[in-house]
Amino acid sequence: MSAISEELRTEQFVLSLRGVLPYVYEHAWQSVLDGTPLTRTALRPGPDGRLRRTLRPDARFRLQIVDWRATRAEVQDARLAERLAGESAAGLPLDRAPLMCATLIRRSDRNWTFAWRYARELMDRRAGLRVLEEVADAYAVLLRGGTPRRAATPPAGTTATGATTAGATTAGATRAVAPSGARPVGAVGSGPPGTGAAGSRPLEAVAR
Repeated sequence: MSAISEELRTEQFVLSLRGVLPYVYEHAWQSVLDGTPLTRTALRPGPDGRLRRTLRPDARFRLQIVDWRATRAEVQDARLAERLAGESAAGLPLDRAPLMCATLIRRSDRNWTFAWRYARELMDRRAGLRVLEEVADAYAVLLRGGTPRRAATPPAGTTATGATTAGATTAGATRAVAPSGARPVGAVGSGPPGTGAAGSRPLEAVAR
């Protein structure tokens, strides 16, 4: 248990993916996030009671991969709903980095569910969507045998270094988005959902 028990408000995204290669997908996430402050940031309370940022040099993005193929579909759905609700209610420990968690769940031979939750103190929802797009681009590059370009700076919309009030209430908001070039549910734009970089379709996403 963390020595600091305050909880952070969180943003949560859920993707339905088809044909994803899990370890390539994890590599794509690492290429986008590792080396940026997003994975190394933790928070600690200052003398004035406000949270202040600190960097954990060794922190890295980790993807949890689980296999539910032996479980019936209806039971999987119930387990997923319970898992997401439990994660939202649990909050995130302030003093641990990264202030996010990600799980890739294998539902069948081709179908996967990806759930990503992060502290809103790290970035807003628009920046989270941008990270998802960059990961899909990196995934497409990896599938072609290339090396993804490592992000030099955090995406626009990340919270500036400073303080937020301690003891914020956790409020998980489940969103559904598609990979790079696609639109979040309800958005207006061009390009078919699930289209990756250069028109490729390395994986297919279905909005939940």
